Amino acid sequence: MVKLVCRVSRTVTKGLLMHLGCDVTTASSSEECLRVVSLDHEVVFMDVCTGLDGSELAARILEKFAKHQDRPLIVALTGNTKRVTKENCMRVGMDGLILKPVSVEKMRGVLSELLERRVLFETSESESRVLKVLNSVRCQFDVK
Repeated sequence: MVKLVCRVSRTVTKGLLMHLGCDVTTASSSEECLRVVSLDHEVVFMDVCTGLDGSELAARILEKFAKHQDRPLIVALTGNTKRVTKENCMRVGMDGLILKPVSVEKMRGVLSELLERRVLFETSESESRVLKVLNSVRCQFDVK
């Protein structure tokens, strides 16, 4: 499973994802993130407080992919605990939110939840791809 880490503390986040057995691509800016994000990336993690507005970046990533099931999941990383922050992230199409400080347990939980939920909403044409990813995540995360 490949993750794209955009605009976050890349060293820490990359290390946590690698600990979970993920292949990780990092981007040093919002613009680079938009250039490199592809269908090979299952999840995009982004900080919602620096550079290009997180909402705008999420919208531009969503625009880049024509089909909902083909797009990567988008997870916001933020230190802001206000309810409106989560509501804004979900409103613009982000799929999840992790409050800082980021930990292996938080990442494991959000990834497992998102990938399981994705299976429920996938069409039959892409179901096998998602089930393959989900089975991989279950093995890596020891989800029961």
